Amino acid sequence: MRARSEEAFTLVEILMAVTLMAIGIAATLGVFGSAGRTTVAAQRTDVATEQAQATIDRIIGTMSYDEIWLSSTPTSSTNPLNPGSRVTGTSFKVTSTLTEPFVLSGAGQSGSGINPAPTSFKAGTGQSAVSGSIYQYVTWRDEKLPGQAASDTTDTKRVTVAVTLDPSGALPARPPVWISQVIPDPEALKPGLTAPSSSGGGTSVSAQNFYLYDTRCGNTARQSQTGSHAAHQTASIGSNKSYCENASTTYQPDLMGTDKPDGDSTTPLYSYSNDLSGTYDGGLAIKRQGTSCPTSYSAPGTDTNQPNIWSIHGWSTNAFASAFELDGTVTLSLFTSALGGASGQGVVCATLLSRHVSGSTVTDTSRGSYTYSLSSWPTTVRRISFSFTIPTATVAAGDRLVLVLGVKSTSDNDLYFVYDHPSYASFLQLATTTPL
Repeated sequence: MRARSEEAFTLVEILMAVTLMAIGIAATLGVFGSAGRTTVAAQRTDVATEQAQATIDRIIGTMSYDEIWLSSTPTSSTNPLNPGSRVTGTSFKVTSTLTEPFVLSGAGQSGSGINPAPTSFKAGTGQSAVSGSIYQYVTWRDEKLPGQAASDTTDTKRVTVAVTLDPSGALPARPPVWISQVIPDPEALKPGLTAPSSSGGGTSVSAQNFYLYDTRCGNTARQSQTGSHAAHQTASIGSNKSYCENASTTYQPDLMGTDKPDGDSTTPLYSYSNDLSGTYDGGLAIKRQGTSCPTSYSAPGTDTNQPNIWSIHGWSTNAFASAFELDGTVTLSLFTSALGGASGQGVVCATLLSRHVSGSTVTDTSRGSYTYSLSSWPTTVRRISFSFTIPTATVAAGDRLVLVLGVKSTSDNDLYFVYDHPSYASFLQLATTTPL
């Protein structure tokens, strides 16, 4: 009897074992439940982002510039989870430091405008359905153009869409999903036309466009494309420095010039970095890398932990026949999307250099750099445009201007840029008193 009792479990031991198992199972189920809620929340956010992007696409695709305005003043709210919390009177708080006035009825506006009242939506069916409300705002953006009066602050329009989700089960209320896009006026200053002088004198200021090409800058004009290819070495340094006069075409930046790419909608779109993995429609893929704005990398640039051929790309103008004046404003207009169509933040850095070459000695002077961030980068190819201010300067005859573009590691995804195609004419625009 004694031996048998030593081999058997007592009732107390069995109860303790059952209790421990129950605690473990409960904890495991809690983990599964938490993971499930996280997945559902992410899916709901994706739906909200898609609704916001679709709304902006509809506005841009179906309405002219003059029709994009608000038919009434949006309603404000004291609830921080309501988009109206950013509304104060006739102004909208774009960021914590930037407030812009609403575009309301007035001179230059046509049609019935956009009703700012929230509209409801529902995606899916049954228990998986996601519903919520869509809010639309249109504001004036001040580009601070050279020679512009301080009172003239209606240069471009910004369309901002917020999407809120209705409560679902145990999921807590969440802040709205926001997407915005700046829309330039198609009737605004065109290349070669003049605006008032920034200095107040008689010299006029023009907007000079340089279109981005997939052509080595050892050529003085754009070359017809023949197919996809690996990424070009456009910003290497050291013994194999990329500059237009380099006898080795392998180490030359790409060209940017004044002629818009020719062709039509049937013109093939090629990949300019087909050595990179990932899905994209064509053009140049750039990997996110680093938090600074480097303008070069060590050749051959294959170290993926350092600035490299896949994270930095450069374009150069032809050498100027005479002095070229920089009059303070730079605008970059790019067709772009996230690699694989993934949603998330995008952060790009653009730097403008002037380049002097004497023999094999290359001297670069930074004229200005700007970091542009968009919380929801386009998931299909769309145009983005942003402007920034640089000091006025003179680029000497014989020198060139170089644009360097990179994607920061704070981006959620790698990005790609489409250019050198008649349907996707990406360009750099400079304010100047000496247009070409």
